[in-house]
Amino acid sequence: MSEFDGVLFSDLHLSETSTRRCELFEAFVKRVEGTPEVACLGDLVEYWIGYQHLRIPHGAWIFEMLKRVAKDAKRAIWVPGNRDFLMNRQAKWAGFKVCRNRYEGEFCGRRVALEHGDRFCTLDVEYQRFRAWFRRLPWTMLEYIITEKRGHRMALNLRKRSKGEIVRKNPSAFGIQSLPIERLVFRGAEVIVCGHVHTPFSRNYQGAKNIGRLHVMGDWHDDGAVVCTVKDGEFKLQHFDGDRFTDFEAPEQQELFSPTLDRAQV
Repeated sequence: MSEFDGVLFSDLHLSETSTRRCELFEAFVKRVEGTPEVACLGDLVEYWIGYQHLRIPHGAWIFEMLKRVAKDAKRAIWVPGNRDFLMNRQAKWAGFKVCRNRYEGEFCGRRVALEHGDRFCTLDVEYQRFRAWFRRLPWTMLEYIITEKRGHRMALNLRKRSKGEIVRKNPSAFGIQSLPIERLVFRGAEVIVCGHVHTPFSRNYQGAKNIGRLHVMGDWHDDGAVVCTVKDGEFKLQHFDGDRFTDFEAPEQQELFSPTLDRAQV
């Protein structure tokens, strides 16, 4: 019997050099295999160049991990992030239902809205413009034209250029904003889950007569990860350290990043 009714995760940023996080993810997969409902909400990897990524051992291993997560699930949801939207077809091959920007519907008996979270940062106009332009590029065609070696080189260059662009900015101006969350609650979402901003928090939002709760998961570190679990209809943030899950006391507001951190937004 599975430990949870559902489990959601995001922002692992896995790469060939993130050895400890890869070990943590494999331990996580082993622990949650057989969970009836699962959702990956984006940025599973540091970058992904499409089907050619499966040709390297690390890409093939990630694909196998996804298949293990989805194999016995009655519902497996994939919502891409800003780093892994080229992984949509591979996620579908692994057994996930792929949603372009958001999943709205039933999950573990609750009405939910599941997103990566970048679209909730509506005041970061520069990023939103870049996102709209970048996603419109003919990536499916380019995937077959660009060589594997060149694809990896281009992706690494993009990652390098984006370093330090994420919200060391004031979250009140550039982080998750209330209005898009309130709209989802107004439409009937009881629970909203996302990631992206790397600072976990959890709070209620009012949408007309409805109240919905937002859970924001964290990015993964060598010492563990903040994910969202569901048991008997209750969604809550928990910390996984590679061995066990423990309750995470989440603040009600997004916190400022330390100026020493160097994270990437796109």
